Amino acid sequence: MRVSKLAAVVVIAAAVSACTTSGEKGNPTPAPSTGSSSNDSGTKLPERPQALKLDSVDTCKLLTADQMKQISAVSADPVQLDLVEGKESPSCDYGSDGGFGYQVGAVTHNGVSYWLDGGGNVDAKAIKVGDYGAVQVKLKGGSGFDCSVAIDVADGQQLMVSYIPTTTKEKDQSVLCGKAEKAAGLALSTLKTLK
Repeated sequence: MRVSKLAAVVVIAAAVSACTTSGEKGNPTPAPSTGSSSNDSGTKLPERPQALKLDSVDTCKLLTADQMKQISAVSADPVQLDLVEGKESPSCDYGSDGGFGYQVGAVTHNGVSYWLDGGGNVDAKAIKVGDYGAVQVKLKGGSGFDCSVAIDVADGQQLMVSYIPTTTKEKDQSVLCGKAEKAAGLALSTLKTLK
């Protein structure tokens, strides 16, 4: 299995965020899982306009050359990533020369409800990308590591797009999530043309 540089950064970020000290003594206990952060949109996603199945999609073709320029990506490399627990998903690393990258993954074994139901060590918030419901996902208790957007494209499937800074220059979580959302919108518009 090939591990991408971006995936390694995510793993390191998760490990760093888990290694904090508060000075308190006692027995550690897991934090209760809330499933999603409180927000106005809640956890109910709008009905999707049409199903866009991901089963045979080449994730490295979900961002066109023009779209890659819009997000300053300069390369596209296919990888298999463990984006959602249970199975690796075909994905693409869109790299840049500027200390950041994007990952686009076709998750075919678990839909966006995974995130809204408390899957993973993340904060999840229902949003909308284009005319599709989506979930914004970020590492619980962390800021400035990354941001992902999982679009509800079909029953039990999600198009997952992550923005990952590979330097420590970007820390504003809203900026990171805005970049993930922009790339997700671009990938979704391309996906619609492939069907």
